[in-house]
Amino acid sequence: MNILLLGGTGFIGSYIAEELLKEKHEVTVLSRGKSKNILRDNSAVRQISGDRNDRNLMNDLAGLHFDAVIDMTAFTKKDSQRAVEAFNGKTDRFIHTSTVSVYMVSNIIQCPITEDQDKGELMEFWQMNPFGMQYGIDKRSCEDVLWEAFRKYEFPVTMVRPPYVCGPHDPARRDFFWIERILDGGPLLVPGSGDYASQNVFVRDLARSYVELLQHDFTTGHAYNVASEEINSLNDYLDKLCMLLGKEPERIHVDIETFLKKPFSVSNEGHAFPFNTFRTTVFSLDKIKKDINFVSTPFEDWMPETIEWYLNECSGHSVGYSSRKDEISFLRKYHEIKSRLLSSL
Repeated sequence: MNILLLGGTGFIGSYIAEELLKEKHEVTVLSRGKSKNILRDNSAVRQISGDRNDRNLMNDLAGLHFDAVIDMTAFTKKDSQRAVEAFNGKTDRFIHTSTVSVYMVSNIIQCPITEDQDKGELMEFWQMNPFGMQYGIDKRSCEDVLWEAFRKYEFPVTMVRPPYVCGPHDPARRDFFWIERILDGGPLLVPGSGDYASQNVFVRDLARSYVELLQHDFTTGHAYNVASEEINSLNDYLDKLCMLLGKEPERIHVDIETFLKKPFSVSNEGHAFPFNTFRTTVFSLDKIKKDINFVSTPFEDWMPETIEWYLNECSGHSVGYSSRKDEISFLRKYHEIKSRLLSSL
């Protein structure tokens, strides 16, 4: 197949391109040319530099009649509207990269979260939503445009909804947040109980799912959760990570109200204290497993590669690490006060 990736040089897109090349597909990538990517200067990939907001460029691309289009960079209603305008009637398949955040902006969810829970009543706007409040709302609006095009024009859309995506080259560096703190010898701050169950997904598993979905026309008109089959709480995740790193730092659980008042609970560098979901978020994989026989890679198989990349190739510190001293100082005081109060009971 001749396939166009809109935004194929980013984290997930680069892995998708690699998987497509393995299957001997022809790959064209549209990007702004600003991202460092694992494709590097792969001559097998046709790379076009440009902005998806350029209507003329999008129409020119659509005129090339790609068999399939994979959209990695639609974040607003306008982005998806322009994609429909350009590619309606010009491609056989269109895969939109959505997110489980379309569920996680809902006031009520029912676990395991199935693909039909994407229209739940919105919760009151919550800036601290760990899945991104505005992000989830905007991604819902993208989906609304695409579903309407499917109903009206039989626009051949398939939705992919992943949770947190992890692995080497992750620009969000979520795993590195915990890896660096485990290795530095200081105590770990665990927000709340750390017992809420959730899932992430290994980037190669996610990339492979796109390739598999393209092989089956019956996946058109459907949405799919794509996540790890393993379900872990933050405590479970830290247990596994500590075991792989051969370290067992002290963990101090801090009640959520106290935690959220501390300046280091958030960071303008990115997601601080990741995988703290504030509620259980288990996603049903029944549909993706039934339709394409999806199987995820075990944590113990993909995490060592990810650790190696962070330690040997990733430069700089993790999100919020400049406040690590304040974090440790607070933990020692918090632990001392809590121990004193408990002993007085």
